[in-house]
Amino acid sequence: MPKVSIIIPVYNAEKYLHTCLDSVVDQTLTDIQIICVDDGSPDRCPQILDEYAAKDNRITVIHQPNAGIAGARNAAYPFIKGEYTLFVDSDDTIEPDLCEKAVAVADAEQADMTYFLFDRGKKQNRTKIRRRICKLKELIGKQNLTENDYPILLRYCMVWLRLWRSRFLLDNNIQCPVGQYMEDVFITWQTIIHNPKMALLPEVMYHWRFYSLSTSSEPSKKYIWGLPATYDLIKKMLLKTGNYHSTLKTVFLKRKLSSLHWVYAQLPAYRQAEYLRMVKERIGQDEQEYLSQKNKLKRSVKVFYYALLGSRFAAVENTVRIALRKAEIIFRKFRDQWERTG
Repeated sequence: MPKVSIIIPVYNAEKYLHTCLDSVVDQTLTDIQIICVDDGSPDRCPQILDEYAAKDNRITVIHQPNAGIAGARNAAYPFIKGEYTLFVDSDDTIEPDLCEKAVAVADAEQADMTYFLFDRGKKQNRTKIRRRICKLKELIGKQNLTENDYPILLRYCMVWLRLWRSRFLLDNNIQCPVGQYMEDVFITWQTIIHNPKMALLPEVMYHWRFYSLSTSSEPSKKYIWGLPATYDLIKKMLLKTGNYHSTLKTVFLKRKLSSLHWVYAQLPAYRQAEYLRMVKERIGQDEQEYLSQKNKLKRSVKVFYYALLGSRFAAVENTVRIALRKAEIIFRKFRDQWERTG
């Protein structure tokens, strides 16, 4: 049995696939299984995958019609043989000793999930890295998660940000919702209700190719339109498992309201109207009751929803806040340009 099964969903990533596969194949821990899922990719990815598989018998290639990244990841589950599972996206890369070091930590701590750190493919701000380490350390060694722990898990929700114990994934049926985007958020909520034991490898091990929400790229569009629907699925899952109550319900409402507002704040003006209509449909009685309570929800978030629900005063304040934020962004761009030109 291999020590680690590495799952790579592949779609339209010809430009980056070689560097991704090289970083996986060259792991210092050689006892690995590599499961590549060609999700109906229209470019040369299928041929590239087959070429790598012909040279390395650790690689299994699955060719399937396009099902989205969630469906591609799920398609690999029946092939998992490793004690641990690692997810890698086909346009990202990993450090050569990620598997070796993460497995050592996971074995020592008997962890269900072992976190490591990431950057965005460039030199990372050391202060940000230290901040992530401090936050993630708060989760380590806990027998039961608390209200303060859930936001940390949900902030660092990327499925590729941790080495998973395969039995934890499979026994608890933790899978991506097929046909739905923002699957990382859904999986993290699935994880929370099973109270995993966590460990931390405090080193940058994963290099993420980041896409901005403000671009017109297809990944951005799917994120924007998929997030509200994902929260619908999360609520259904919590209700079905009997976990939509007390602390988890409060955390869910705060995260939902904050996340939907955050996406809106990143959008260019031409996308906002349609997004607002979609968000308004999802503000039910639970959300309105939560907004009316004294809680830790930011004022900017409350004002946004009060305006959406028809408050004229909130609408004025929200407009002013948006204008100030846009002015701040413009100022930062000019300042950065001035500093570069010097």
